[in-house]
Amino acid sequence: MSDDADRWRIKEFAAIVGVQEVTLRAWERRYDLLQPERSAGGFRLYSRADERRIRSMQAHMARGIAAAQAAALAISESAVDTVVPARPDALVDELLAAAEAFDATRIDVLLDAAFAAGRLQGIRDVVLPVLVEIGRRWELAQLSVGHEHFVSHLIERRLLTLAGGWEGGGGPLALLACPSGERHTLGLLCFGLMLADRGWRIAYLGADTPVDQITDVSASLRPDAVVLCALQAQYLIDDADAICDLGRRHHTILAGSGASAGLAQRLGVAHAGGDPLTAAQALAEHPPAPPSNNA
Repeated sequence: MSDDADRWRIKEFAAIVGVQEVTLRAWERRYDLLQPERSAGGFRLYSRADERRIRSMQAHMARGIAAAQAAALAISESAVDTVVPARPDALVDELLAAAEAFDATRIDVLLDAAFAAGRLQGIRDVVLPVLVEIGRRWELAQLSVGHEHFVSHLIERRLLTLAGGWEGGGGPLALLACPSGERHTLGLLCFGLMLADRGWRIAYLGADTPVDQITDVSASLRPDAVVLCALQAQYLIDDADAICDLGRRHHTILAGSGASAGLAQRLGVAHAGGDPLTAAQALAEHPPAPPSNNA
């Protein structure tokens, strides 16, 4: 999508970037961060380029940089043309290079290109390979925790934007959450997006959610499936009793690298193996039978 494709008045723009209108006006005034055009009626209209600068500034602030310096970095990045490769493997390489350079604007442009062909292609061919490689390089101490958090934050923002409206429709309902202690949500978001593409409705609780709270929400929503995702098995083991109780009430699935078939069997719940796309496809093709009763 080109920068000319969309223009928003400030209320719409604030909702898109998740920043209050008063803050946007302050950043525009203090740092010259935004460059809105004027409509025929005199209203400010903000563009994709403005959105990229905001997201870049937010990403830099998330790693501890003061607002003024973060704005200056965002402006300097936006002045550099980004050559976008066509092949997914080249996009992966470029995203990794941008992560190493803490270049939020470049990452955002590359993610635009990654998802131009659709959500499935963007997640399967670009996002998941990037996340795997980021994790590998972090384990080898080739990338810092700061690098990992920086790129994960930007990818999470993009996935949540793509998730808009995924709770609508008339399909079966999946409740998605990470248990207490687990803050890595990207795999769960990818899973939810792919499941939504297959007609499911999604209720998303996100990171670090106590299982007893998941049980309470499940009692209200009566989902067809509850999916708990964890990268570390201990987060599931710590809530073993609560997960067993949840599994007696609702069809419950353990997912993520911290889950295993053995642990799921021990807790009396189901297990989703493979990557998020494989797991989502398996659930969509073999949905759980409606329960005879729900607590």
